[in-house]
Formats: sequence, structure tokens, C-alpha cells
Amino acid sequence: MFAVAKSNLHIPAQFVFLAINGFAIFLSILYNAQTPDLYPANAHHRMGWVAVAILTVQTVVGVIFSVAKSSDAPKNEEASSLMAAATARYQRMENRQGSWNSDSAHGGSDHSPSSRSPSLEEEPLYNHHEEQELKVVDEETKFEKLAKKYVPRYTVAQQWITIASVGYQISQRLLLIWTFMLIATGASTYTGVFKGGNIFTGLAHVIKGGIFFYYGIFTLGRYLGCFADLGWAWNVKPDASMVGKFRANIKSAEMVESALIFTYGFTNVWLEHLAGWGQAWHMGDLEHVSIAFWFLGGGLLGILTESERIRGLLNNVYSEDAQIAINQYEMAVPQTVFPEKPKFRQSMNVFPSLVIFMLGILMGSHHQEKVLGTMLHKQWGLLLSGAAVFRLGSFLLVFLKPPTSYLPSRPFTEPLAAFALMAGGLVFCLSNSETINAFDAMNVDGMFAFTLSLGITALLMSYQTLVIALKGWAVKREASRSHKSVFRIA
Repeated sequence: MFAVAKSNLHIPAQFVFLAINGFAIFLSILYNAQTPDLYPANAHHRMGWVAVAILTVQTVVGVIFSVAKSSDAPKNEEASSLMAAATARYQRMENRQGSWNSDSAHGGSDHSPSSRSPSLEEEPLYNHHEEQELKVVDEETKFEKLAKKYVPRYTVAQQWITIASVGYQISQRLLLIWTFMLIATGASTYTGVFKGGNIFTGLAHVIKGGIFFYYGIFTLGRYLGCFADLGWAWNVKPDASMVGKFRANIKSAEMVESALIFTYGFTNVWLEHLAGWGQAWHMGDLEHVSIAFWFLGGGLLGILTESERIRGLLNNVYSEDAQIAINQYEMAVPQTVFPEKPKFRQSMNVFPSLVIFMLGILMGSHHQEKVLGTMLHKQWGLLLSGAAVFRLGSFLLVFLKPPTSYLPSRPFTEPLAAFALMAGGLVFCLSNSETINAFDAMNVDGMFAFTLSLGITALLMSYQTLVIALKGWAVKREASRSHKSVFRIA
């Protein structure tokens, strides 16, 4: 999060992490040297070294970017002044209009600094009465001075710098998914499951469960204020003058969800029979393919609903002669007779929720060879269906009181949906046949997997909240170092 906040603490934090990780690697090398390899040619070992390489390259590139940023600081003064002026204008406008209610679902407004979203806010970070008391100090940290002294500067074409910066940002986000894969493969290697042909069963449950798990993380992030610059935090979407043309043109979160559901269904039509490649299709295979078709059709329906062109075509409900008559009537009658149609800036696309709801019902009745397996499938099926119901509650709240602020409205049903998705995804991962057989051999009942998933989910949601709050603190700290007010969308 220090990197997202563009904090100067990012690189030192990465060095500390690399040092701790290096010590852990040293211990793992000692452990591997003294224990037999019970899982030959496992993927976890190689994936771990890939993660170490990515982190090392990130640190080196981050140092170079830090030096380049410090050298270009004088060029950014004019842009910072313009941003401060925009902040002042925004504050004057807000003083006239009154304070915004940033949470329609809570039934009241909270004006405390800790409760305001990092999505879009104005904060006076510098007291002008204290300006005379400030001493002129060098704002560069010791790390930046050392980097300038020992890291050579190279003149590189601007396009290559842009490409490197984009790759740097993408790699940071992909590491979240890579970390989940490392944990999953590490658990498989440690327990010795998913060997031989059973690897496809493990992949299916871990990948699909991981998708719902990260869907829950994404849902909680939207509630906490992430992606507010895209209009995904249940807020009014900022225009291009505030966030840039690229971000302003990005579609709604519901469009992205529908596209992912469609892609998931399309790919799984061809992947459901991998475990029995070359063998006859069984009833279970046909059931899974039917679910894939459900995802494909439901996702496509959500995409069509979000398409502005399709909505425009659907508005042609009258014949040409009838439309001419309606236009003539509207011109003859005073406009006060025709109230203005309400404009909902928030998407009301319920089809992603419908797909998840029906999936939960389907998998809750999915027959398994063991009673424990049927119980686990019913558990995560109920959780996914519950998540869909909570999301429909969010739509209802937004429909009754549409957002009018760039700040996140935070409907209270969203963290409930996030919890159900994350916990359901974890139980999904544990509901594979290999794990169920291991649980059965150890006399473990279905309550263990359920309560374990719930506890882990609660801890991870707390951790995610703290991390995003830390990002907000880092943004505030960077702004205070430059002694300027900020007008930011995180």
C-alpha cells in the first residue's frame, strides 16, 4: 500500500521485507537439506523462487523510480499549485452546499476524520498559522540521499519508463494472486495431496474457490473506498477532468463482473472433463458443464444489460408514427406535466448476483460420495447464495437513495456480502475429494472446515481494513511533507 500511496516509505519497507524473507529462505534451505523430499517435482518450490525474483526486481526498479521522482520534483510544483487551487474551490463549493452525507445506509453522517473515505476528500494538512514556526529542512530522507549518491542516473526514453512503470504496478497487484497460489501449493506439498491424476480435482476447487475468495476481497475493498476514482465504491463516478480520460471511460463494476462470469463460463465448458480426458462423460461432468453454460449465459445477459448501445435499442418501444404523435403531444402540453425521469448513476445490474445465487442453490444440492463432502458443498452453497442476497440489499439501498457524492456511500450490506464470498470461497477450496478423504481418515467433521474458514475470513477482513487504512495514512503523510492540501481519489 505504500507503493499505491506513492510513499517514500515503500522502498525501505521492501528492503525490510526482503531481509525477513531472506532469513526465512535460509531456514527453509536448512529444513530441505535435513528432510526427505516427500513431494518430488512440486510446483511450490519453483513458484517460491519466482516470487523472490519478482520482489527483488521490484525493489531495484523502485529505487530507480525513487531517484527519478526526486530529481523531477521541481517540475511538479506548478501542477501541485493547480491542485491546491482546485482544492480551495472545492472547499468553497462545499461550504455553500453543506456537508455531504457519506453513508446513506447508516442513517446519519459522520464527519470525523477517521470515518472519511480515502476515495475523494479534501483535508487541510497545513496550518498557515504555524508556517512561521517551521524550520527550513531538507525534505529528502536519508534513504533518498544515499540512493542519489550511489545509484547512477541513466537517460532513458520516456516510453520505456512508462512501460516499466506500468509493468511495476501490474506486478504489484498480481503478487496478491501469486501469494494465494503459493499458500495453496504449499499446503498441498506439506500434506501430500493432489498427486497424479488428482491434480485436476485440486486445481478445479482451489482455482474456483480462489475466484470467489478474491471476489469477496474486491467487494470489501469497494466498501472501504477502493476504486472510487472508477465509480466502483458505490459513489458518483468522477468525470474525466478529475481522474483522466482513461479512468473515466472504464465501465462499471457490474460490467466487469459480468464479463468475468462470461469468461469463466466460456472457459469451463472446455475444461470440465480434464480429469477424465479420453474417458466417457459421466453425469457429474454434464452437471458441471451445465453450470458453465449457466455462467456463460448469465454473464452475457449482464454484459448486454450494461451496454449503452443495447439499452438505447431497447428504448425504441414505439412505432415511428406513434413516436411522432408522442413528440407532438409533448410539444403542445406544458413541460411541467411531464416530470423529469429519475437518473440513476449507479448500475442496477442484478444478473451477476442472480448467477451467484443460483450457483449456491445448485451446489448446495450437489451429490457427493461422502456425507462430509455433501455437507461442505451445502455450506459454501449457502454462503454464496447469502452473498447474492446481501448484494441485492445493496442495490435496494442505492435505489431508494442514490449516491450524490464522490465519497463512498458504504451500504451496510456490502461487508456482509464480502464475508460470505470470502468464507464460501475458502470452504469451496476445502470441499475437494482429496481433502475430504483426509478429513474422514482423521475423524474430522464438517463443522471444523466451516468454523476454520469463518475464523480465517474474519482475520483477513480485519487485516485488509488495516492495510487500506495504512494506505490512507501514507497518503496523508506524503501530502503533509509537501505542506499542501490534497484533493485525492484513491
